[in-house]
Amino acid sequence: MFRSIWAGGVALVLLAACKPAPPEPMPADLNTGEQCFKDGHYGCAAQNFYGYLKLYPNDTHAMAMEAFSLTKQGAHKDAIYWYNKAAQAGVGTYDFYAFYAESLEATGDLDGAIKYNRRSLDLVPTLVDVRGSLAGELVKQGKPQEALDLLESFDRGLIKQGHPPYFTGQILAIKDQMKAAK
Repeated sequence: MFRSIWAGGVALVLLAACKPAPPEPMPADLNTGEQCFKDGHYGCAAQNFYGYLKLYPNDTHAMAMEAFSLTKQGAHKDAIYWYNKAAQAGVGTYDFYAFYAESLEATGDLDGAIKYNRRSLDLVPTLVDVRGSLAGELVKQGKPQEALDLLESFDRGLIKQGHPPYFTGQILAIKDQMKAAK
């Protein structure tokens, strides 16, 4: 690349550096990705998991962690790609299903979200966040009684064990919605 400049009435032609600086290598460290995820730095985590997957494309743990990181960033459509890939490779843990459901709901796939939240609860029935999300999805799907049954049965179990109910507020909100709809 040549550049002309005027210096004292004389045109000088300078040869500019044509070679760009080499790009920074993509982070690709599994341990760094996991630490970033634990620290809540989901962009850092996603970059490291993605770079790692470029080197080790069949690592199902890295696939799941890439999907989790993208879900936490709100990049749900991108996350679903990695959930599908990991699910096809046999990943099936309670947290995998719960995060997958979160991204599915965010993209409007309510049936898929319900399916994967149910799978998560099949593995760990005491997950209150998943249970609450599932109840909300059931209400959105027009099944408020099923949502009530899901929450009330859990609360009855807590009461039998001597604990206070957990879903009192959500149960009242659903009942109010049902009354308003009549």
